[in-house]
Amino acid sequence: MVRKMLTIESGFLRGKRIDIVNDSRTRYTSAIVRRSLANMVDFENKVCADVCCGSGIVGFEMISNGAMHVTFVDTSNLSVAAVKRNSKSLSVENQVSIVKNDARKFLELYNGTFDIIYSDPPYELGIVDEIVKRVHNVMNENSIFILQCSKREKPSENTLKSIKITKERDYGDTFLLFFEKTLKV
Repeated sequence: MVRKMLTIESGFLRGKRIDIVNDSRTRYTSAIVRRSLANMVDFENKVCADVCCGSGIVGFEMISNGAMHVTFVDTSNLSVAAVKRNSKSLSVENQVSIVKNDARKFLELYNGTFDIIYSDPPYELGIVDEIVKRVHNVMNENSIFILQCSKREKPSENTLKSIKITKERDYGDTFLLFFEKTLKV
């Protein structure tokens, strides 16, 4: 059996390979999108979260590009196991926290904030709006939230009460949406 792997695209871990999640329902963030993220976002010394992380490839790109710490969140046992294996094989265990939880519950109950939150929820499950409604709970006034979603699931304007879209990038069927917290007056 041939093991499928993904390659880190940028930073000090560039070229290193990680295991994927052995589940046909898991969709991976493309290399083009990951390279774009590395070029658009300054991860240096940031505390980050990779929510709905799958194999953890985006979070490992964050670490590779200077993130101080990444919290990986996924509800799948297979994903949690893959992130554990990958953090060990990359020798970055001390920069990683792994949480097995539903993204919505995590965003609702986590007691802290992140500088950068990235989420790539499964397409067509209807949880994008629920994540967008809750993410402000883990954001401070300077946080950035990056959402990868299908064009068919772009959050509706009435969902955006505590955060606002500041930038959009189009990658075929995939959108990258960048959000900042709305300051209350």
